[in-house]
Amino acid sequence: MDDHTLRVLEFDKVLALLAAETAFSAGRELALTVRPETDYAAVRALQEQTAEVRLLDRMGIDISFGGARDIRQLIQAASIGQSLEPTELVDASGTLKAAWRARGVIERLRDRVPVLAAIADEVSDFRRFGDAVEQSITSRGEVADGASDALATTRRELRIAQDRLEQRAHAALADAIRRGIAQEGLLTERNGRKVIPIKADYRGQIQGIVHDVSSSGATVFLEPMGVVDAGNQVRELQLAEDREVRRVLQRLTWLLGERHEDATRSVMALAKLDVLSAKARLARRLKAELPPAGDPDSWLRERGATILVRGRHPLLKGNVVPTDIDVGGEFPGVLITGPNTGGKTVALKTLGLLTLMAQAGMGIPCDEGSQLVVFERIYADIGDEQSIEQSLSTFSSHMRNITAILGKAGPSTLVLLDELGAGTDPTEGAALARAILETLLERGCTIVATTHHGELKAFAHNDPRLRNASVEFDLETLSPTYHLTIGLPGQSNAIAIARRLGLDEPVLRRASEQLAPEHFEMETLLGEIREERTIAAEARRREELAREESEELRRGLAERRDRIEQERAGILDAAHREAEDELAAIRREVDQVRRKAALRDFDPRAAEETLRSLDANLGRLHARAKVQRRDVETPPVARALAPGDAIHVRDIPQVGEALSGIGEDGRVEVQFGSLRMKVSVDRIAKVEARAGTAPVVMPQSALRPNVPMDIDLRGQRAEEALGNFEAYLDDAFRAGLPFVRIIHGKGTGALRAAIREALSGHPLVRKYESAAPNEGGEGVTVAVLAG
Repeated sequence: MDDHTLRVLEFDKVLALLAAETAFSAGRELALTVRPETDYAAVRALQEQTAEVRLLDRMGIDISFGGARDIRQLIQAASIGQSLEPTELVDASGTLKAAWRARGVIERLRDRVPVLAAIADEVSDFRRFGDAVEQSITSRGEVADGASDALATTRRELRIAQDRLEQRAHAALADAIRRGIAQEGLLTERNGRKVIPIKADYRGQIQGIVHDVSSSGATVFLEPMGVVDAGNQVRELQLAEDREVRRVLQRLTWLLGERHEDATRSVMALAKLDVLSAKARLARRLKAELPPAGDPDSWLRERGATILVRGRHPLLKGNVVPTDIDVGGEFPGVLITGPNTGGKTVALKTLGLLTLMAQAGMGIPCDEGSQLVVFERIYADIGDEQSIEQSLSTFSSHMRNITAILGKAGPSTLVLLDELGAGTDPTEGAALARAILETLLERGCTIVATTHHGELKAFAHNDPRLRNASVEFDLETLSPTYHLTIGLPGQSNAIAIARRLGLDEPVLRRASEQLAPEHFEMETLLGEIREERTIAAEARRREELAREESEELRRGLAERRDRIEQERAGILDAAHREAEDELAAIRREVDQVRRKAALRDFDPRAAEETLRSLDANLGRLHARAKVQRRDVETPPVARALAPGDAIHVRDIPQVGEALSGIGEDGRVEVQFGSLRMKVSVDRIAKVEARAGTAPVVMPQSALRPNVPMDIDLRGQRAEEALGNFEAYLDDAFRAGLPFVRIIHGKGTGALRAAIREALSGHPLVRKYESAAPNEGGEGVTVAVLAG
């Protein structure tokens, strides 16, 4: 990828944002080396990694990098036999444990994230090393006593020797104090040896080794001979401890060094996962819709048109105005015109930078519906690079860059040109700009260019390969709106702006007289077209809002229906269980009567009492099986439903407003917020009359009929049965029954087949199935009704 393009599009600043999201230094270093790929397969592979890590992010699965450090230098030192310090071993162990944990997280979802799993497979198992470090190094970064048997023994002996030394040193100090030769009653150390402060005048009264003298010479620090042997023993044990500690550290270092290649691979795999996790976090922060979680294909193209829907420059702060761009495919070139500071260059940079981010495997801050093309080469000439030292003017610097671009551009090349033809004579600059555009188009390049030359607007309009685009300008506030409009050239607002700023009217009239009438006709036409497009865009926005409200209402109704269905199923299950329990009790009583009859122990009165009890139980079961309904009270008859009445529709939580009376089709047009729909009177649960008007009466057809839960079609011919069945199904639906039982018998199966064929695909039926064996089996079909 061209370094000049990466610099002018500020790709390095995006990498800085990415690096800031990483968890440890190796990942940060790797993030700063990310570069866009130029091959479609390579770009797709990068986006596949990002899509999978975004899938984990959406699932709420976090890869932890706690304890990770960049231990590559430690691994290198261990590989050449250099002993590591305890804290360095702890860092190495923590990093390799973090890598193994990350592998474990991904391993559990290998089928969902196979590309991440391939990266995680590069992590090796260093649990043996980690366990050894954990057992040998304490939390304070010191070698533990239990690191080896020899170290435990040495330290135990050292503690005993130190206690003995302390006792002898205190005894010698007490003796010196008693004899009056001690300078002070404090025991101290010099050169690692226990000494007592003795007055210099009494130096000869105690045998020992002098280790130091005070600056005044009045005090000598002497190690009494009775303490020397104990001090020597302590020193020997300290040296033995140091040797054993070194041996333990060398053993632990060897465990790491013998597998230095595996360890390095594990750290780099962890760094790769860190960068991918950083890409997911950055994409979430930028509100990037691409790549969708788990989807690297639907929006990425090898060739064709690049479409940005509400693309946002990732480096802009505050309330960023999104950009819509469509270039490539049928129209390989777009020419943007408009006022200065209107957003032309931002649109150019947004397209270029988002394309680079896509080809680097990063999330792209744009909305659903966008698609990006992979380019082999991307060139940009943006900004004023004039240089006094190099004797380069604005025009010269642009020409130098464009000359370099023309020397390399070809098919699969994206070229971004800012202020094309600027910095020189307008006539020659426009001619040169046109020639450059034609040359690039003939080479099969995709081009987006900005310009102020009016002649290029006509050129773009007449060339079928080019489209005009413009950034809008608000004449009321004299400020740009930053909205990019594809298909319209920019208007020349110079005279209008000058008038708003208070330039004398005679001057403005004189300027207008210099312009041809066609200029004003064109400006007026462009203004009218722009206004019509604004009105159309507002209409589309309202339509989209209505669609979203409708979809939200649909989801709410679906959730409510599911809850009702679950509650209904729960009630039925409870009723079935209760009925089965009571039937089991009845069967036990019947069996008891039969056993008594078999034993001839039969009491007629007791049998009669049992039969009465059974009849009562069966009656209760039969009553429970019936659907209980509340009678619907007919509202007072006063007037028919009329526009303006408040409508309460079953299964719709929002109150609607009637826009019409009841039509010939038995439906009423109702407004729910911004959503308008027709509702059958069968679904209207309640009508509230307008204030100051008489109550509303609904037709009797709107009331729910009293319909049984089953229909018996046995003995009827198929044609007659289907007619009765259709009428019954319609009544049952209007009555709000959740399901019905159709009794058709078993017989030859012809009637059953006809009924089930009619049920299949019926608009009032959600599903159907055979009844339970104890409820009729194949002789009864249970149909669950829609709604």
